[in-house]
Amino acid sequence: MPRPRLHAPVAAILMALALAGCASGGAGSELDATPEKIDGSPSYEFEQEDLDAAEGVSDAVKEYCAGAVSEAQRLGCESHVTDGEIP
Repeated sequence: MPRPRLHAPVAAILMALALAGCASGGAGSELDATPEKIDGSPSYEFEQEDLDAAEGVSDAVKEYCAGAVSEAQRLGCESHVTDGEIP
């Protein structure tokens, strides 16, 4: 009598767990969305060039960047992503 093949389902479960760990950043890691200056002090200013670039973005870029966790991340996304780069 042939033995059941459990390798594929077990491998699929292990792969899913590994990918979930990568997507979450690993155990105990947290995303720090606070922008910092080179000296490590908090930054509350944006470069004028980035502000100008983010000002006229399309609705598609705004939608793509909507998942940002902070204003700085959203502004960075909107100022550097173009319509041609959206998947």
